[in-house]
Amino acid sequence: MPFRKPQHKRGADTGFEGLEILLVEDSRPYTAALMQRLEVDYGMKVTSCQTLELLASALEDKPERFALSLIDLNLPGTPAGEALDLVLAKNVPAIVFTASFSDLRRKQVLTKHIADYVLKDGQNAIENLVKATIRILSNRDSHVLVVDGSAAMRDMLSEQLLRQLYRVTAVGSGRQALEILDESNEFDLALITHLMPEMNGLTLVEQIRHRGELDDMRIVGVSSLEDRSLTARFLRAGANDFLQQPLVIEEFRWRVAQNVQITGQIRELRELASRDYLTGIYNRRHFFESGPRKVALNRKHGRGQALAIVDIDHFKLINDTYGHEVGDVVLKAVASQLNKYCGQSHLLSRMGGEEFGILISDCSFADARRFCEFIRYAMEMLPITTDDGNVKITVSIGLAEIADQETFDNYLNAADQFLYMAKNAGRNCVFSEADLAVRAVA
Repeated sequence: MPFRKPQHKRGADTGFEGLEILLVEDSRPYTAALMQRLEVDYGMKVTSCQTLELLASALEDKPERFALSLIDLNLPGTPAGEALDLVLAKNVPAIVFTASFSDLRRKQVLTKHIADYVLKDGQNAIENLVKATIRILSNRDSHVLVVDGSAAMRDMLSEQLLRQLYRVTAVGSGRQALEILDESNEFDLALITHLMPEMNGLTLVEQIRHRGELDDMRIVGVSSLEDRSLTARFLRAGANDFLQQPLVIEEFRWRVAQNVQITGQIRELRELASRDYLTGIYNRRHFFESGPRKVALNRKHGRGQALAIVDIDHFKLINDTYGHEVGDVVLKAVASQLNKYCGQSHLLSRMGGEEFGILISDCSFADARRFCEFIRYAMEMLPITTDDGNVKITVSIGLAEIADQETFDNYLNAADQFLYMAKNAGRNCVFSEADLAVRAVA
């Protein structure tokens, strides 16, 4: 996910509502200003401590309730950073802020398990601290894949990422990485070390980039070899960035942060492009891009699946009778209900006009048929309220089983043919290959 932009409307949905933040700061004006921003603008709950004694007391009861701590490194009475040590001992992630920060002190602090640091050195100090807080908390939504043949290096990289609240999956070979990426394309970033068993990092990057569904995942190559050409070779293979070992930790953190941010921005743009402008559900393009991959993954794991096309009966008559504005209300109502029924399990898209496509996953064909019958009945019972009164609708559904190795278009064409037969059978029904057999017997 990208860094969230500051929200300035009271009660706005920011995604951070209810998170508890531990603020360790002796300045009352500074504390008041920070609490105003975090509580009012973001809906967080802030527990404020002005002394080491109050901090110790706050950490006695369920310190894990704190999502993050913000700590003044120069808190009076803590010359050696005792407040920071106390918080870290309780495994509470920490952002340090301080007015004075020598190079030596900075190096000392960075050796500790802090998430970030912010200088309290100007009129933008509070804004910078708020931005750092939002950035670190947003990292919880980002997933990083670490691929390194060295267990020690995997642990080091994972530790650095976990300090900043990223979700981390770490593996020791390219083969393991490809297996994981076969199961999920939700990784925001992959850190790939060059020297590994089975296949080197360069080969792994090339294989990942051959998989179109992983185009939006950023890749950072890592190597300890003193071969300056390796940077160009990684970038040519499809990596987005490259880091030379030994790592400069602060550079590593910001390279990761910037690449994760870019991934989020790309995905936001793709998400917008994949949505139907009227109903908000996925559009036909997304259905054709994601459908074949989902079918292949279901088949790999032996999951039953089927493809359905849902069509609103006599929709032209609705438009002609009530007007296109009412027709739009009907389309949005049907899409909303279908989206509720499909949830995250089934892929739903508006195919165009009054047709909707559903890739039904992880169920037998009999269960897929029952699911479609439920949809048909639910739509028949759906009350759609418009300015011109209530509108009643029915739907016809064509259902094709996905069993044999066919192209996605073939499944779609089969479902479309069964939809045509459902219309000829009187509408407001589900039609599949099983119905052909029944009619042949009759």
